[in-house]
Amino acid sequence: MQLPGWVASTVDPYLAVAITGLLPGVEPRYAYLLGLALGLDPLESLLVSVASTMLLAFILTVFVSIVDPLLVFACERRPARWNLACMYARIRAWSGRRGARLVERYGPLGVFLLVAVPLPATGMYTGALAAALLGLRGLRLLASLALGGLASLAIVYLTSTGAAEAVSRL
Repeated sequence: MQLPGWVASTVDPYLAVAITGLLPGVEPRYAYLLGLALGLDPLESLLVSVASTMLLAFILTVFVSIVDPLLVFACERRPARWNLACMYARIRAWSGRRGARLVERYGPLGVFLLVAVPLPATGMYTGALAAALLGLRGLRLLASLALGGLASLAIVYLTSTGAAEAVSRL
């Protein structure tokens, strides 16, 4: 499926895929499909999405390892309804509960599985929040997020190329 010509001509597809891949809810697994819609070759869109996956895994690991404890401390220091740190802590607790059983039982493998399944309410952000809730940090978190994100991207890639091949045979 191609987007209308005026959209494809005004948007740099590489930049669109890279930036969209960093957004919560979209992540690189669905940004890959945007690249296809913008006219990128499947391999080009895949490579940009892989780079976005690695960057997002690094950003989320740094956030969970450094910023997360600071925000929790700030909330404990001045709890208030409209305190941004407390809002973050409530969102983190809500999201973390969604994947907590899986992560609690399997640790880094649980984060990998939570991230690898390309369904709504799963993905790198949810995996990072669940890991933050359970105290998973550092290289184990980075590896879980990166490998899970790549697995999710591989599932979407294989599904989309298989679907495109099936449609072309019709």
